[in-house]
Amino acid sequence: MDYKPLLVREEHLRVLPWKFQTADVQFNLRDYRAADFERLWQIDQLCFPQGISYTQMELSGFITRRNAITLVADFGELHSEQGNLPVSRLQPSDGLNSGVAGAELCESAADSQTIAGFIVAHAVRGKAGRILTLDIVPAARRLGLGSLLMDECERRLRWFGCNEVYLETAVNNQPALRLYRKLGYRILRTLPDYYATHSLDAFLMGKPL
Repeated sequence: MDYKPLLVREEHLRVLPWKFQTADVQFNLRDYRAADFERLWQIDQLCFPQGISYTQMELSGFITRRNAITLVADFGELHSEQGNLPVSRLQPSDGLNSGVAGAELCESAADSQTIAGFIVAHAVRGKAGRILTLDIVPAARRLGLGSLLMDECERRLRWFGCNEVYLETAVNNQPALRLYRKLGYRILRTLPDYYATHSLDAFLMGKPL
């Protein structure tokens, strides 16, 4: 069955893109656009090994599912002492998500409006949210972008009526575990052989919203 993405009234959303600057890098947070898909999939392949990363069909299904949230962070321009950094205005889409199209992957922070990371989540049965993936390119790590994406995603889930949120992460993914613990998530249980192709367990983590 085909699902139509739930349309969200503009007044309930934060004005995007949202400028976030740390050190010499500026990030602009925005909603997913159809032309982002190929780039997001390539980033997912970069961030996770085969068998843990998603196939194109899997990622497309997650992004286009009803009540899905997909947020994208772009590299802005490098910090300049001569003036303020410009931020482009949001080009609104028909909803939180749309279809699939191609784009070129670029990981250089010097390229304005290049994707630095993204997050995908679902509002499940209107009560619980699930974070499906959080992907940050190497050049944007340890700059606060993961926290930025998680915070805004959790805010969206609360708007959908979710009062708790869950995620799964590999038991050996120490950077992810540190981030999630910092954001208030706790380990609920171990999922044996969750990543079967790697014979790797996962932790189910969660927190109230």
